[in-house]
Amino acid sequence: MLVDKEIPLYYQLETILRKRIFSGEFSVDVPFPSEELIGKEYEVSRITVRRALSALEQEGLISRKRGKGTFVSEKAMSLEPPRLSGFIEDIVSMGIKTKIKLIDISWVKAPENVKECLNLQKQDQTLRIEKVRLIKGNPFSYVFNYLPPEIGQNIPLEKLTEKPLLMILEDDLDIKADTAIQTIEATIADTQVATLLGIRVGEPLLKVERTVFDVKEKPVEYVSVLYRSDKYCYTVNLKRKRSKSSVSWGPA
Repeated sequence: MLVDKEIPLYYQLETILRKRIFSGEFSVDVPFPSEELIGKEYEVSRITVRRALSALEQEGLISRKRGKGTFVSEKAMSLEPPRLSGFIEDIVSMGIKTKIKLIDISWVKAPENVKECLNLQKQDQTLRIEKVRLIKGNPFSYVFNYLPPEIGQNIPLEKLTEKPLLMILEDDLDIKADTAIQTIEATIADTQVATLLGIRVGEPLLKVERTVFDVKEKPVEYVSVLYRSDKYCYTVNLKRKRSKSSVSWGPA
């Protein structure tokens, strides 16, 4: 049952069905649930169901076959969201498998949170790299990279579209990324971000902010990323920790 009165019912239903498609719940060989079944499951009208299915069809996630029904498309199966564990190697791997579209490269006064994370002085500027990352030609993240001045001035800008920034730091500047502090939170797309990522205003996003440190524990990069939540998920391996007084979960 759909309960959020602030969001149109068809849009809520569309979002739910999209997530179910990406989760692998529906097979390409088995007909998609009928309009009647979907309507009964979520207690909505046929018109609401048709609007939701129409949007999914335009997106290429489902297709209607005359006389056979509606099926999940092969495209939907090929767009399974990357599942990242958060380790540096995974971040580099993601960069290798994707492409970027550069939007802007400029020297700016760092926001206060970036200045603090990179240990910058009050007068320091930072090299800011703004870009959209694409997977299989489709935008899935909006990225800001901030680099300290001593690193930013040595970055070979022509290589930014050739390989991930972490690889440039290691291969070209001999800076070895070793650890990172990362936070993840939920947010929604504003007009600018929605346009860049090819989604609607107000769609859910995952916001990831990360400070990367080298082997000497010196901050070398600050990253702020907005991910399309339908194309990205985050996985953490946990292990139970036992003591005489409690049992809890912690990173494996």
